[in-house]
Amino acid sequence: MLGEEVSTIRFWSDTFPRFVKPERNAKGNRLFHPEDVDNLRLIHFLTRVEGLTLDGVERKLGENRDGLEHKRQIVEKLYDIRSQLAELYENI
Repeated sequence: MLGEEVSTIRFWSDTFPRFVKPERNAKGNRLFHPEDVDNLRLIHFLTRVEGLTLDGVERKLGENRDGLEHKRQIVEKLYDIRSQLAELYENI
């Protein structure tokens, strides 16, 4: 979903227990809730797109979450538009 390695998701889950709280099944596998996935998307956005450090991500997640989510959605839509335009250009 995020294009990240499983180890990265595990690392983020362990690094941000305040925001990502997966349950574990009998085998010990992590079971993420929808709000965990939303938080992982925000973490991905802040680290990969915004280039924040892990400390910076933790501060941002504690602040205005609505503004962050809105900005993430806008950037995601812009990336989608860009890929569609690139595909159109290749087909011309």
